[in-house]
Amino acid sequence: MSAQGSRLLSRIFVSPRSMRRSGVAGYIRFPIVRGFTLVELLVVIAIIAVLIGLLLPAVQSAREAARKSQCGSQFKQIGVALQTYNSTFDAFPFATSNPGQCTPAAGQQVLNHTGWIPLLPFLEQTALYDRFNLASATGQRATAGSLTTPDAIASGNAALSTTVLNALICPSDSGSKVYTSADTTYGCGVANSARTTYNFNVSNANDCTRWASENTATRPMFGIGSKCRVRDITDGTSSTVAVCETTLEVYDGRCASWACSSHVGMGVSFADNPSRWINDWGCCGWQSPAWNPANVRIGRLGEWGSVGSMHMGGLNVVMADGSVRFVSESLDIAVRRNVSRIADGSVVGGTF
Repeated sequence: MSAQGSRLLSRIFVSPRSMRRSGVAGYIRFPIVRGFTLVELLVVIAIIAVLIGLLLPAVQSAREAARKSQCGSQFKQIGVALQTYNSTFDAFPFATSNPGQCTPAAGQQVLNHTGWIPLLPFLEQTALYDRFNLASATGQRATAGSLTTPDAIASGNAALSTTVLNALICPSDSGSKVYTSADTTYGCGVANSARTTYNFNVSNANDCTRWASENTATRPMFGIGSKCRVRDITDGTSSTVAVCETTLEVYDGRCASWACSSHVGMGVSFADNPSRWINDWGCCGWQSPAWNPANVRIGRLGEWGSVGSMHMGGLNVVMADGSVRFVSESLDIAVRRNVSRIADGSVVGGTF
């Protein structure tokens, strides 16, 4: 046997003398592999947990940034839709048309139409738009005046209100996208009327003054039966708010449907109430005790018709020129009023 083979065998087999010295019970020598102790495993697990804890907020922040960006993109599409509509009809659409919460115009019946319906073809929803009977109401609310014949249910319009339009819902908002009840106070008269977190800026979300009768210097772009033209916006289209965000969940009232006006569906007010600010989660002054802190929940606006969003620090708005801005929740009420009105003579230039 060669010298190399002898050395190999000496590594594999243990000599009897060696066996006696070491007490080895066999002939094959196995290497000893040392494993992790319990303490070492616990330390590794703790380190992994710490790393996950550090990374999770960053991941959540990145996801919210993506959702906020998508919301801004949806607002840009609304801005384009408004501009295209204006180019087609030489005017912007109404916020609502003959809402049943108010007395309809002389000789007219309740329609409960919202401005999203005429905008549907400009939001890539022509097929849905073509299914509406525009001569009939889209919701059953009628506290004053009479509904059309056929009404919203008989015409099939109310059933269409259950169509969820994700293009009109902020992706950051995880609230319910539908109003489950079939009542007409907050819905269109059928169960599951679809909601929207985007709405038109109006003077007062709970007022029956028609846009044509409002003060021309202090009114916003939209209102009941509004037909605003670019020439009416003397403060400048880049300085006038058109569409704002709101939230799906509201403490006092409900979020409005995109398809019909009801008790809450006549728009949102960017600056009407000086006691309410952007992202105002508190409610309500008329309760006892007033402004109970127990009513506050981040992401749920205190009052319907208010403006706010799930985005940290503010909300998106569409301006009259179609541009999109993110507005800080700390914006001064005087500035909010100036950019809300179309012709008050107080032009706010640049960013705000």
